[in-house]
Order: sequence, then structure tokens, then C-alpha cells
Amino acid sequence: MPALRDAGLRHGVPTGASYKRASDGIVLVNPDTCIGCKLCSWACPYGAREYDYVDGTMKKCTLCVDRIYNETMPPEDRVPACVRACPTGARHFGDLGDPQSAVSQLVREREGFDLLPEMGFRPVNKYLPPRPRRDRNAEVPMTAAPSQAASNLQSHVDRFFAWVDKALSR
Repeated sequence: MPALRDAGLRHGVPTGASYKRASDGIVLVNPDTCIGCKLCSWACPYGAREYDYVDGTMKKCTLCVDRIYNETMPPEDRVPACVRACPTGARHFGDLGDPQSAVSQLVREREGFDLLPEMGFRPVNKYLPPRPRRDRNAEVPMTAAPSQAASNLQSHVDRFFAWVDKALSR
């Protein structure tokens, strides 16, 4: 969910419950001041807000602020949970303010872009164009197997992973 540099956050929120942290630009919702009016969801061009009917407040992605700043965790785990758990490695996280960071280099190499730039909100996250697809018609390489049974098992495994790759590449 996009965090914004110039979101005009107060335009859609009468209580100021949505706010941008000065230290890192992450946009959060203060549940103590949110009255659940849903105006922020109407004002957000990214559809990043959801109403929690149990709490009566608005919710949005927090970029797992509890994880990314938790120094008791190993550095490789100090990323949002969605980045850590993504099975295809499609999500990346880092400091776009540091031109030498891995994520900044990735955005440059893959020509990352803002979502809805015409809105003028300047989100602090970037979207990457899809990676080039692998040739789906290419043969899946077979490894040498010591027996026919192992060969058949490997063939089934290769076909299964080829199917998973095809399904995830859509």
C-alpha cells in the first residue's frame, strides 16, 4: 500500500487520524483518533484503506513498522512480512532515499514507476514492470537418476514445478 510524500492527508480526514511519520514517510492511522467515518478511503486514490467493522476504525498497511525497526531481529527479517513471505521474490523493500541501496538500484535497472503519477501525490514506493518471461515451451532439464523409479519421480516433480511456474507467471 503506498505511503505518500504529498498526500494531502488531512483533506479526507476530519480528525487527523491519518498521518505521515516525519522520520520515514510511512502513512499510518491512529486508531485512538479515528472515528470510522471512511472519508480517508474515499480520498485515497490507491484503495489502500479498509474499514474494520469490529473496531469501527479504518485500517491500512503499516509496512510492518514493528518489524522493520526491530533490532532484535536479524537484518534479513527486518522487512515487511509480505516481502519476507513472497514465494516468488516479487516484492522488495529498502531505502529509496539511498541511491546506492539494493532497492534503489533495482528501481533504476528495471525502470520503476509511480502508480497514478497524474494525481500528483508522489508515492514513496515504486512499481516495477514485469520481469521478462521464461520460454514456457523450453524443455525442463532432467537430472540423471540412478534408477527408473527415481527418474519417474524426478519427471513428476519437474512437471509439477513447471505447472506451478506457469500458474504463477500469469
